Amino acid sequence: MSNAAMRQHEHLDAVKEMWEILVDGEDHDDLQQHVLRWVDDACKQQINAGNYDATVALSDLFDRFHRTFVLGTDEPDTGENIDITYAFPAQLSTKTASQLLFQHVIDKLVERDVLLYVYDKQRVRSRVAEVTRYFALLRQRFADQSGFEHAPSLTKMVKMDIQSREKPKWGDQGIDLGDKIREILQRSSTGEPASEFGSVGRADWRDATNDALTLIYRLCKRRGMTGLAAFQGRSLDELYRRAVTERDEERAHVITASTGGGKTEAFLFPILAYSLTANHDNIRVGGVDAVLAYPRKDLCDNQFERIVEYLYEIEQIIAADDELPYDSLPITVALQHGSASQSEISCPVDGCDGGMPTDDMVCQKDPAHKADFARSDKGATADIIVVTPDTLHRRLMDHRGYDQFWKHASPPKFVVLDEVHVYTNQYGMHVANVMRRFQAAMREVDPDQQPNLVASSATISNAEQFTEAIFGAPNAREITPRGKNEDIPWKETSKEFRKESEIEEIGWEYLVFIKATDPREVQVPQGEAKYKPRREWGPEDFEETNVTNLSSMIQVAFTMYHTILKQESDEGQLKNKILGFVDSIDSVKRLGDYIQDAESGRGVEGQELFTLRTPDAFLRDEDEPGTNPDCPKHQFRSNAASHERAVCEPLPPNKNLNPCPVYEAGECWWTMTDELDLEPMDVYLHKSGRTETPDGTRVEDDNWDLMVTTSALEVGFDHPGIIGTFQYRAPMNIPGFVQRKGRGGRDPDDQPISVVVLGSRPEDAFYFHHENLLSDPDERYLEINLDEENRFVRTEHLVSAIFDYLNVTDNETADEIYRRLDIEELDEKFTHEQDEIANWLRKAFPMVPEEQITAVIDEIGDYINLTQAPLTPASVGGGDIQEFWEAARFPRGTRQADLEESLDDLKFKRRLFQEIAAGNLDLENTSNK
Repeated sequence: MSNAAMRQHEHLDAVKEMWEILVDGEDHDDLQQHVLRWVDDACKQQINAGNYDATVALSDLFDRFHRTFVLGTDEPDTGENIDITYAFPAQLSTKTASQLLFQHVIDKLVERDVLLYVYDKQRVRSRVAEVTRYFALLRQRFADQSGFEHAPSLTKMVKMDIQSREKPKWGDQGIDLGDKIREILQRSSTGEPASEFGSVGRADWRDATNDALTLIYRLCKRRGMTGLAAFQGRSLDELYRRAVTERDEERAHVITASTGGGKTEAFLFPILAYSLTANHDNIRVGGVDAVLAYPRKDLCDNQFERIVEYLYEIEQIIAADDELPYDSLPITVALQHGSASQSEISCPVDGCDGGMPTDDMVCQKDPAHKADFARSDKGATADIIVVTPDTLHRRLMDHRGYDQFWKHASPPKFVVLDEVHVYTNQYGMHVANVMRRFQAAMREVDPDQQPNLVASSATISNAEQFTEAIFGAPNAREITPRGKNEDIPWKETSKEFRKESEIEEIGWEYLVFIKATDPREVQVPQGEAKYKPRREWGPEDFEETNVTNLSSMIQVAFTMYHTILKQESDEGQLKNKILGFVDSIDSVKRLGDYIQDAESGRGVEGQELFTLRTPDAFLRDEDEPGTNPDCPKHQFRSNAASHERAVCEPLPPNKNLNPCPVYEAGECWWTMTDELDLEPMDVYLHKSGRTETPDGTRVEDDNWDLMVTTSALEVGFDHPGIIGTFQYRAPMNIPGFVQRKGRGGRDPDDQPISVVVLGSRPEDAFYFHHENLLSDPDERYLEINLDEENRFVRTEHLVSAIFDYLNVTDNETADEIYRRLDIEELDEKFTHEQDEIANWLRKAFPMVPEEQITAVIDEIGDYINLTQAPLTPASVGGGDIQEFWEAARFPRGTRQADLEESLDDLKFKRRLFQEIAAGNLDLENTSNK
């Protein structure tokens, strides 16, 4: 063996040895991530300067690698510094070992497909930078394969950004749940039981709190969650202790953390613990324990599914342990919104992939799997109720709400507004008033019980101020992970502090901003006309096409799906789905139809638009027909080495050595080689609570690759398979966009990509030139404003609050008034209880001026008088005089046919009355006849 061969063999052994040492030291992943981030950052700078062929020289990368990880003279941009010299073998010089290890890191990144060699293999480009290059050079291609040279360009400019992803520390880096529970029990033991536990012996109360928290610990242990994030521990401590012990001060709470940062568990675990306490065999408080309000039906369904999953696991723990003081699961949950019984959730049984319709809560795949503790029928009462604010608004006034909330001695202890940043503008004013009305009713049922008012959001900077406004609370406290520069006590009761962040960086996310070309009409030459000057074209030599902003979005959508990296997690979850957002229901349908049309080749297999960009030179065998009509495959195959199908197989064409005009024009997607990349994607649409295919067929499965939706899935849609998102045109608001891009890459190891296609509107141009407002907004742009005292919205709720009063204080009469329009009963109540009604309104809305309350009561009185006026004069209608409210009131059991007949009669009488009012009918002569 020659000296060179021996040296090469020694180097290979040394590389293997060094890598094994780094793997054992758990530094190998961090080392790769540092280098990849350097390449990404360098490519980003070049792309943003207008160079879309961004590359990084390996020599420059190695110099930085050596300075940072060997010499220690440079600091890494992200994460902690690593000294890799501990892995160097003694027989190699430091420089040689560093070079060998650096090359191995580069090869590993190339092997993972996150990096690619370019040109002479002395330069590299990140995978995301390559995909961004495709976006920058994108053209509007057609299935007629008219050639790319005359295809209209769709992209004016492109920008790229990279932002660190952070999450609260949990697991081994979190707090020990067992220690936190012992601390909570110790601190609770010195307090007085909450008012609803007043009739319970102190020993029974302590046993109930101990048993409840023990069961929460066993739930977390079963799920591998005993290392909670520190802020989750503080939330469990603060919210649970406030729930089970007597408190003097009124205070709301708001939980904030990054998307996917564990906010739900931060308020749900205290709720579950309280419900287990209140339903302990020795206590049995009764009534609803918690009301969890979510802004949209989809989000209600999503969170209902999560609660069912937790309760099912608690049920299994109880069933397996006879020593627990629960005979069965003592907690129930109900889903309440307009279509609650028409929803479907995943079966909570581990290993079962069946669906569970909410109307009967029985698994469709295995009927033995049931969730008897969950309900969705209208007005269903339960310990935990998941509801929309609009449904809660109605329940405050109707008989179902009375049965749920007010016939029990104890009102709800927890009221939660999740995703509170959604409550802006008029909707936020509406919800703020619903919260005030709900609290007024709770105080009427039990003036001594203090509810736990909790808000939650990932995208709000004025959290405490907004929480006070929406709940009408005197003060609010934010529970959030503490950052790097905050003092953290060694214990919650400790006065000694340490500097340590409760947040860790888990990687980064990519954002690509695309400025679409302006809309225009373009003439595309056909056939031989491609070789003629434009002035010689005849009418038959070209086709006219419209290039729009939507054209850019369509092509970006399928470019994104077919070229971004699709990976599989360690648990086997495929990361290959894209979620697209638009801001109108009409755009959902149009965009989805067009993307599906492009992906299906208008129904002709092999004519899908993405296939016009396949790298046929090395993707296809010699005798296999290609789909890219412009690929010069024969040229690149003729010069290929024996182990290559084409010169361009190991790395993209070198524009200096083996130039390829197709690749340089962006019409060869070199990264599109994976099996999934080469298959047409399945497009789904989601709007108005319904998921369907572009042809309108309703679907309940998960077989989609790209889903187009509106703000309906902006929050709470936590699909583990989503690796990318896109936004068409400027978003409606910045907090909403932050939520949207947060739907992608929910796992810590993910590096999601978000693409924003900005059109020709002024707001699109603004966001393209100020893209940092979307990628890294400062706190000013995450402030949520609320006009909770809006006079017009408040007036509507003052009227509604009158019916709240009737429902809580006299349900039977209220039911006659609310459902059957019994004006006589309403008149009776107003005559004898007007002072009580006015006091109710003052307590519910203490900031409302007295004259506004008086005006509302007077208007209701006027309304009562008007409805008691005759519908038609006796001289015209004949017989007894009929009052308006009686004519509009229908008895129970009225059939649809009877309603239609009565409606026709009312319409006739209205027309008759209009004729009388206009003087077109002589009443005196009519009555004489």
